[in-house]
Amino acid sequence: MEQILSQDEVDALLKGISGGDIEEPEAALEAEGLEYSTYDFKRTEKIVQVKMPALDVINDVFLRSIRSSLSNALRRIVDVTSVPVEMERFGAFIRTLPVPSSLQIFKMDPFRGSALLVMEPQLVFAFVENFLGGSGQRKARIEGRDFTSIEQKLILRVVTILLQDLEKAWCSMQPIKVQYTRSEINPQFAKICQPEDVIIINRYEVDMDRAAGSITTCIPLANLTSVQQRLTSTFQREKSDEDIKIQNILVENLKNLAVEFKVILGRVTMPAGDIMVLEKGDILQLDQRKDDLLPAYVAGARKYMGTPGIHRGSKAFLLKRRVLNPERD
Repeated sequence: MEQILSQDEVDALLKGISGGDIEEPEAALEAEGLEYSTYDFKRTEKIVQVKMPALDVINDVFLRSIRSSLSNALRRIVDVTSVPVEMERFGAFIRTLPVPSSLQIFKMDPFRGSALLVMEPQLVFAFVENFLGGSGQRKARIEGRDFTSIEQKLILRVVTILLQDLEKAWCSMQPIKVQYTRSEINPQFAKICQPEDVIIINRYEVDMDRAAGSITTCIPLANLTSVQQRLTSTFQREKSDEDIKIQNILVENLKNLAVEFKVILGRVTMPAGDIMVLEKGDILQLDQRKDDLLPAYVAGARKYMGTPGIHRGSKAFLLKRRVLNPERD
């Protein structure tokens, strides 16, 4: 038999709940509401687009160089325009690349790490067809195929030209040596940094009549830490060939400049009367021990520390270390 509350009992129950005498049952928490994820305070979702005027100058020099080099190599007029520099996470950028893609990995010595050169597949096939005597306007089937060995060799010819121009473009600010590493087709195998790392994206649009595509360079921001302050400077003068020639001449002239190299064996303080009675054979006790390193002065500045000796019958001085800071070292 079901138990039914009377109206008086219902009123008493409601009065107890509203007055706080009877506690209401707590609502069960959903399991989904308890889930949480860790947050990395070093990683921000929004990337700050840092302006790098010096890098813009380098990109402008690179743009003019590849426009001329590609036109000479392909024997046709090639129009190249640049897109403003972007910063993106490497993982987000690599997901936008199709398969196959021409992914060229290279190093920029003395910078650490690797960088990436990307050419769109339709532009690659236009280059290949042009090298083989075609017009470069035929629509090639891209999806579901790899580059043949002949196509890869022709692609490498273009990549070599681009990397040489990139090396020349950086010469005005920081001389570098570009070293080609390898080629990849699948973006998953072109891992030059971690997916969450920020990269600098420089994109150049190439137009050959009706054939068009883009060439993109991707450099991890961490690779340029040593020159990042110079890249963000407001002024960057481009060195001409004449400036470089004059600089080399000055360097060579400085190398042939005669300077005084002096080694101090030691010092001693004596009264003037003792100095007046010195004779041949007298021994003076200096303030240096036999095993102490002696300072060597170049043009009056202390530059080296070493020990004296005899080499092939002549007096010599063996350099032990270089003095980086004369005031502390």
